[in-house]
Amino acid sequence: MILNDLQIPYHDKPVVDLVLTFIKALRPHGVVLNGDVVDCTGLSEFNKDPMDTPHLNQEIADSAWLMAALADCKITERWWLGGNHEDRLRRYLWTHAEKFAGVQAVQFPQLFDLARYGFKWKPYGESVMLGKLMVTHGNQVLKHSGQSGKAHFDRYGTSVLIGHTHRLGIYYRRNVRGVHAAYENGCLCRLDPDWVQHPDWQQGISVVHVEDNGLFNVQQIPVLGRKVLFYGDTVYER
Repeated sequence: MILNDLQIPYHDKPVVDLVLTFIKALRPHGVVLNGDVVDCTGLSEFNKDPMDTPHLNQEIADSAWLMAALADCKITERWWLGGNHEDRLRRYLWTHAEKFAGVQAVQFPQLFDLARYGFKWKPYGESVMLGKLMVTHGNQVLKHSGQSGKAHFDRYGTSVLIGHTHRLGIYYRRNVRGVHAAYENGCLCRLDPDWVQHPDWQQGISVVHVEDNGLFNVQQIPVLGRKVLFYGDTVYER
């Protein structure tokens, strides 16, 4: 299972609950939280509503709820890959509290207590390989669905699944090494943010099946109308 861009505490809680119901039924071997799982709003350099800026403690508590729920699903392999929003903590320390930048207790995996819930961590820009599929948060956003996937394929030269764009999309490419694909994995955050009007975002997740020889199949699952998702002939709805 690949989930990303919840942007806790701006996650769409009913949608996340629906996804967790699906995961409990599917019982996957592994889960990758592919970045921007938390927003780190208070550490952002962007303008924000001073009357509605969540404290980091709230994000820590809400992410603990998510990790505990996933741990209860008996998932064997658990990864949290940093996105640009998680990386706000590092940037803040380097800019405003450089004397604490090397203190282990305030690094992201320790501060958010990932090990307690069995999650392994990789910082922003790194990846995990699911067979021949590279999974990483991503760092480019182009205008239309699929274009950002293409840009990441052009950069990495391999099949890749990204978050970051908040869109669902697929780009296919065949060359002398065979057929490749680049996937944009949607988001699980609210679709009504106060900092952009009518965003071109789609909520969704992906299920990745991996063979021993590295071949893989990605099934993108859109969450329709914030209420329903389909997997095979099974309908999950809230």
